[in-house]
Amino acid sequence: MSLNTNHACFVTTIIVLCVLVAHGQTQPPDNTDAAKRAPTGVGGGVSAPKAIYAPEAEYSEEARKVKHMGTVVLWLVVGTDGKPRDIRVLRTLGLGLDEKAIEAVKNWRFEPAMKDGKPVAVQINVEVNFHLY
Repeated sequence: MSLNTNHACFVTTIIVLCVLVAHGQTQPPDNTDAAKRAPTGVGGGVSAPKAIYAPEAEYSEEARKVKHMGTVVLWLVVGTDGKPRDIRVLRTLGLGLDEKAIEAVKNWRFEPAMKDGKPVAVQINVEVNFHLY
């Protein structure tokens, strides 16, 4: 929890939602180098990544002033190294909170997803909640 000058606290709640992505995209054959790096979805023998370091997102001053609250949903790939990459906003909140969510999630670290005992890159959605109390 953080405290602002008006003693209003905010909590950034982090929920990692793993999704199976099946949008008709074809994966390269398993015997290619590209297949080893191509992100997959969770399920079908692929475990979900686990957040092991997830610092809270900071509130933007603009959003704090007008007491703007809500949830930013981000899409990203968790690499085999446990680092998030290719971060995109799926649901925007505006007033600088989208950028604050991305900034925080870029610093997160994950225990990577696993398939057959080996780390694999996966696509996930992450919710970053902004609430003032």
